[in-house]
Order: sequence, then structure tokens, then C-alpha cells
Amino acid sequence: MWTFKKSHADALNKAATRFKSETGIAVKVEAVTPDDVFVSKVQAAAQTGGLPDVLEMHASGEDWEMGGSGLLQDLQADVGAQWKDRFLPTTRESGVLTQQRLDTVAADSPIKNGKAGQRFSVPFTAGAFGIVYANKDKLKAAGLSTDTPPKTWEEFLAALKATTEKDQGGLALGLKVSSTGFNWVYEPLAYAYLGKERYQALFGKGTTQGFGTPDGVKTLAKYAELTPYWMPGTTSLGIDEADVAFAQGKSAFGVGGTFTLAFLAQNGLSPDKVLTFPVPPSQEGQNKEISMSPLALTGLGITATAKNRDAAVKWLDWVTSPAGAGLVAKESLDLPATDLGADAEKLLGKDLAALQQHFTGPPATAYEAGDTAFFPSDYDHVKSGDVAVKLTPLKELDAQQAGTQLDKVMASMWKSTQ
Repeated sequence: MWTFKKSHADALNKAATRFKSETGIAVKVEAVTPDDVFVSKVQAAAQTGGLPDVLEMHASGEDWEMGGSGLLQDLQADVGAQWKDRFLPTTRESGVLTQQRLDTVAADSPIKNGKAGQRFSVPFTAGAFGIVYANKDKLKAAGLSTDTPPKTWEEFLAALKATTEKDQGGLALGLKVSSTGFNWVYEPLAYAYLGKERYQALFGKGTTQGFGTPDGVKTLAKYAELTPYWMPGTTSLGIDEADVAFAQGKSAFGVGGTFTLAFLAQNGLSPDKVLTFPVPPSQEGQNKEISMSPLALTGLGITATAKNRDAAVKWLDWVTSPAGAGLVAKESLDLPATDLGADAEKLLGKDLAALQQHFTGPPATAYEAGDTAFFPSDYDHVKSGDVAVKLTPLKELDAQQAGTQLDKVMASMWKSTQ
């Protein structure tokens, strides 16, 4: 098996030791990093017949491309209802090629060679954006709770104000990638404030309920309340750079995804030193709670040239079982796509299990970043993000002006949508 993540390889090799003791099947796991080297090696190996039996790859994209290129087998007949039901609901169909995807990809995409209904991977790891990390030491220094996170947007702003006044740093986010602020903070905030239908209407084709209307302007104004609390220089930082700054104690808060925890740990910040919570809803909004529906981040596929197919299927089945997935997750600090339910804390430990709890909540208040059916087909996150950065932290636009510009951006994208 090859993976593009070094932290996964170490964890998978430990899982393979247990798998061998239970089944007698030996699994050798190799990390090929970084991503571009992994892709190049897979392509080269495909030409020489040197592919491994199993690949871990990015879900709902890279798996479809490799499947359409003939590098992966169709697993639809292998993954029955019982196997599929063990996954978190929003990840279950990851790896399954849809007709909608076939209709919207570029004409020269290898995905076009696939057929709707083919499953080229099973979900392995999962995550969600819009997760706030707070440094417990800095919370304590500012006189704030290190156990109870802010429940509302207003409480979050108060915590930012308190830590900033105590010189504990503000909010770190890699706004050099402008879409991060819009996607990871504004969108879940607006979703909770407006509810699903009014939130989706902001992006609608020919909508009369867009960003420049009272709904849009109010949510943009809420987002702009962060302006005094951004970490200095945040617009010049990439995502990893902002996470490193937070790990080094240069800010009290950071925003990322559930997957950020592993990166913070790699940069010296222990999981027990952070308090995590989703971007909290405003007390003025429609929804008083929010949860973050997870996306499948990586999937596991079996190559078309696999010489040990039966053993490979057994490995995929075992490593996505609660026992196997829990072991890998605990070692890698990446959450599994497998729903661990009541056993999460036992399998993952307290800190990682706390992150998985952010996946669950009432359906009406669950923000699903993967639901983009209401976007233009060629939606460009950067264009929206650029407007958001001009709103905050740059203060080049007020909320009404930002709303008007976003409506123009949406109209342009809808005009070019097929």
C-alpha cells in the first residue's frame, strides 16, 4: 500500500501489525511524499506495472481521476450496505462517481471515462472546516475558561477582546489564501444566522435575496466584527504559516479544520493544550447551535493490477472498521470517516474524540461545506474570498459595499455557468 501522508504510514504500519496477528495477512505500507511526488510515482508505476495493491488518495476527486484512467478497480459490488453504514452519513458515497460529476467535469478530464455508480474508493479519513482552536495557556492568562468554549459569536468576540487586551494575541488565519476567511468563518456563521434556505439564497442565480440585501449585509457585518482581532500580518500568511504561528504562541486563537490538530502537534503544540469548538452561531440568528458535517478527505482504493485482491479487500474492510480506523486515527490525529459512536473516546482518547463530537448535531443546524449544489458550476472561491478580505481585515469596503460586490461576482459566475 502507498499513501501520500507520512503520519498515516506510521499509523497504518501499526494497524498492519495487528491486522496480521488477526488474519495472517501481511501489509507493507510506504509513504510517498509530497503530493506531487506521489502522483508522479503512481503515474510512472502504472506504465511499468509497478503499482501496489492499495492506494490512499484524496477523496471525491483524485480517486475518480485514477478510476477513470483505469488505475483503480470498481468496488461497488464489494461495499455492501453493512460496510457502507459504518461510515459517517455525509461520507458514505465518497468515492462513488455520480452523473452530476460526469456532466460537470471538463471534456478532457479522465473522469469522463468512468460510469455513474462506480465506486473507486472507500472513505478513510474525514474532516470539517470552521473549527476554532484556542490556546489554553493564553485563555488562562486572560482570565478565561480553559474547559468551556464560547457558545455564541458574541462570546467568541468577547474572548478575542479579552486575549487581545492581555497581549495574548488575536486570531490567526492564513488570509493570503483569501478564501479561508470566507469559507471557514463567514459561511458557517451566515448559515447559522439565516438558516439553510436563506443562506443558500445568497448564492442563487438571479436571486433577489443576495449578499447586498439585508440578510447578506447583516451577516457580512457580523463577520466584519473580527476586524480588531486579527493577528498582525494575517493577510501575508499562508494556511500552514498561520497554523505554525498559532502553534508557536503568537496568537490565542486559530481557525482551520479538524485535520489541523495533527499539524499543530507536529509543530510542537500538544492536543491537550488546545480547546476546540466550531465557529459559534450568533445569538441573534435563527440557529442557536451548529455542527460541522464532515467531508471525506482521503479514500482507499484497490489498483487495477492488484495481485492480492481478496487480501486487499479484507484490509480495506478491517482498516475502516471501528477498531482499525480508531487505531489509525489515534496514532495519526486524523479523524476517521468511520462513525465510532459511543466508543469514540475509548478508541481515540479524550482530545481527538472531542473533535469528532463537532460532527454531530440536529440536522437543521448541521452546516455541510460539501453541499455546493446551489453554487454556479464554475464557482471560484478566490473571487468571493478577495471581497471578504477587503471587508475584513483591510476595511476597504463596508458590509453594504462588500455585499454589492459579491452579488456582481455571483452574477458573473452564473452567467458563465453551463
